[in-house]
Amino acid sequence: MDNRIFTALGGQARAPRPRKPGFSMVLDKHLGTRATEDLIETAGEYIDLLKFGWASSALYPDAVLQKKVRLYRDAGIMVCPGGTFIEVAYERGVMPQILDVLKDIGFNAIEVSNGIHPKIDSKVKPELIAMAADKGFFTISEVGKKLAQEDAAISHVQRINEVRADLAAGARMVVMEARESGTVGIFRADGKINSELAHELFQHVDPDTIIWEAPQKEQQVWLLHQLGPEANIGNIAPTDVLSLESMRHGLRADTFRDHGRSNVITYLELGVGGAYRAQRRGDVVVVVDALRASATIVDCLERGAKQITPVVSADELVGDFTIGERGGAKLPNAAFTNSQTELRAVDVRGAEMMITATNGTECIHTAKGPNNEVLIGTVTNARAVANAAMALARKENRNITLLAAGRNNQPAVEDRIGVTVILDHIENAVVKGTLEPYYSDNLEKDFLGSDSGVNLATLGYAADVLAAAQLNVSTMVPIYDGKTMVPYQSA
Repeated sequence: MDNRIFTALGGQARAPRPRKPGFSMVLDKHLGTRATEDLIETAGEYIDLLKFGWASSALYPDAVLQKKVRLYRDAGIMVCPGGTFIEVAYERGVMPQILDVLKDIGFNAIEVSNGIHPKIDSKVKPELIAMAADKGFFTISEVGKKLAQEDAAISHVQRINEVRADLAAGARMVVMEARESGTVGIFRADGKINSELAHELFQHVDPDTIIWEAPQKEQQVWLLHQLGPEANIGNIAPTDVLSLESMRHGLRADTFRDHGRSNVITYLELGVGGAYRAQRRGDVVVVVDALRASATIVDCLERGAKQITPVVSADELVGDFTIGERGGAKLPNAAFTNSQTELRAVDVRGAEMMITATNGTECIHTAKGPNNEVLIGTVTNARAVANAAMALARKENRNITLLAAGRNNQPAVEDRIGVTVILDHIENAVVKGTLEPYYSDNLEKDFLGSDSGVNLATLGYAADVLAAAQLNVSTMVPIYDGKTMVPYQSA
């Protein structure tokens, strides 16, 4: 961006359009051509896609419509004829010829929705997506219903499966329906956040593939707090484009503290998907697999193990000091199970060990990129790992991700507790991310009562669960260099 004030303030230019993430979709509710020119002149470079409201593009004089489309296209903005447009076209039996008309006028983006049409089902919708994509349109789909009662009847699983099906059919991105009022989908009738649904979506689909309709400022602020300044946001009013962009850059009170030079953003993420997002951001990542991988790794290094190599597959285990489990049970080709208490009977001084766990080791591998650091943390070393993560983040000018490994990429109580305990040791944390924290008043009780805790106790490893629930009993911080885990040495 060519602005001397922005440069003097240390502003960081965003990626070229179309951005993903950081996508901004603006709703044009019948702006005239002069108002369109004004919008482009003042805020055009912040708009990735302009969507005509509903099917209003069918009501402009042809010359006016073509001029508006040309103005947007010439400014590098993709143009969509409207959200309800394809549903109307399907109802009137003019698919696919209407796509040729739209192409001729100059539209280059299409939204395929089934927000109101009862016959655009799980079979028809992918066909319409594929049809638009084959015509060369930047094709987005929409998930959700216009009527609040119908939208509320969609289960979380149904919504997630529809997102995945639409992406598989050829949709470049998926719009999460909220209407221009922001009163359905992840928002309630009063516009407040349905955080349960939102976090369910965060955890099971890549948030970067979703355009979150959020017309109200408070909704936009919440998404920016959760997903960071490059959250994909839609149904932005033309008058609010600069407002949203200001918040993305910390130029407004609502997000000012998020961009403070003294503050490090701490993301809370889940599983392999969260590990990938953290690695892509270049964060200092703390992998938390509380029962039992993290606690065992910390303990073995503290007792003198030379190094521990994490592997994803059981077939990769080689050597005398191999540790392996699946679902809490020892792997047949492993010398030891992932039991902190049993391994304490073994002299590990100078040992070169190898470990594979159900969830944690895959997260460790995924989290490590060419330019970021990966630490291993849990309840037992919470203070130490928090201090190490902060030191690295400040030294390298990075943010932090506290990553809960989970169970089969599903949230696990004990890992959420571990993440939250570490978070409590990070001073002045600015918190974002896709995972909700879990505050525990009784670590031992909550660990034993978790699904993993119950399973381990049934297998005879209740002592491991209790050992993993001991707060700040270790100062050992393992760091992963892409091959092995060794003790972290502060500068």
